[in-house]
Amino acid sequence: MDEVVDRYISAFNAHDLGAIMDCYCSKPVTVGPGGPVEGRSEIASYYTRTWQAFPDMHFTVLRKVVDGAATAVTAVATGRHTGPFALTTGDVLQSTGRYISVRCCWFFALQEDVIVNQQIFYDQLELYLQLGLPLSRLGPPD
Repeated sequence: MDEVVDRYISAFNAHDLGAIMDCYCSKPVTVGPGGPVEGRSEIASYYTRTWQAFPDMHFTVLRKVVDGAATAVTAVATGRHTGPFALTTGDVLQSTGRYISVRCCWFFALQEDVIVNQQIFYDQLELYLQLGLPLSRLGPPD
């Protein structure tokens, strides 16, 4: 069943939106630092925005653990920030041209060889500092 996760990672690295969406069920839910994303169109939009911000983003898998219908993956995401990127603060960071290398982790709930739920974690502080954001910008709103 975890073959769908391998297909997902390959599709992400190829920036193949159709192949990524083939990995999801009809009503998927993804939760990440920006909050929940529900439904196929919202998830597709998430990938489109990610690739606009980091058109060469690539994941290198460090480890994959499978436990029945659950799969966990740790990876390193790399790429250059060349387009608008929505921060979890609600701001949009325009292109910095900076290269990023950020640790991340996904938890996938699988059913009938498709992803029904996905939890995404990445080191936001590591990412924001690599993008050149000052720590003061990451604090509570004024």
